[in-house]
Amino acid sequence: MNRRDALKTIGVMLGTALTPSLAQAMEAGYVTPAAGEPLRAFTPPQSELVATLAELIIPATDTPGARAARVDAFIDGLLVDIFPYEERQRFLVGLADVDERARAATGKPFLSNAPEKRLALLSALEEESRHAPPGSQPFFPWLKELTLTGYYTSEIGASQELKYVHIAGYYDGDVPYAQVGRAYS
Repeated sequence: MNRRDALKTIGVMLGTALTPSLAQAMEAGYVTPAAGEPLRAFTPPQSELVATLAELIIPATDTPGARAARVDAFIDGLLVDIFPYEERQRFLVGLADVDERARAATGKPFLSNAPEKRLALLSALEEESRHAPPGSQPFFPWLKELTLTGYYTSEIGASQELKYVHIAGYYDGDVPYAQVGRAYS
């Protein structure tokens, strides 16, 4: 799957176009920093929070999840290499807000909550973003966009989650989803 096809796939999954900075990064061929490279935008606790949030969005099932695809490293690199300073700061503020909301709701930081509480908090953020006033920039949709992009442009997302068909063959527009299984890349 080439990057342009990956971007189209992600846009369809999100039901929207990618933000300009992210579209620019993908068109330029941005890839996740190599394993072992130090974090540049996140502190280790922030990286763990992003990895946990991403794993809640794309959990490990019969295929690896967002944590295995190193989505946190992908986002960390984007924040430093691609996004303007203002966007990086907005992301970090949104991340801190997740922790503050968790403390307000449960008295504990997000990562100290039980998995069901984490999921409930993330679901509340998603629901809140659906009712955000026009022109506002809620954190959750942006996090979700970055997570999906990081995952489906990773080797894990593109080769283990999606099916790759080099030559697709004939077109049959009426195939039950249960028969297909996974989406094709």
